[in-house]
Amino acid sequence: MKNIRINIDNMTCEACVKLSKSRISKIDGVKDVRISNLSGETEIMAEREISLDEIQKALGGTDYKATKI
Repeated sequence: MKNIRINIDNMTCEACVKLSKSRISKIDGVKDVRISNLSGETEIMAEREISLDEIQKALGGTDYKATKI
């Protein structure tokens, strides 16, 4: 199991957190996503390494930006 830590910028409310979590959860191999509220600190548990590119694509169409911690 891989643990990937990222930060998601530009989240302003709980709906932002839920939407981000929902989209990232749909990436193939992702088992769990934990987002520390509006701070954007995110931990992704996955069966494989998930690239920052894949995460950014999952967040496409939003104002959220994923960055490595």
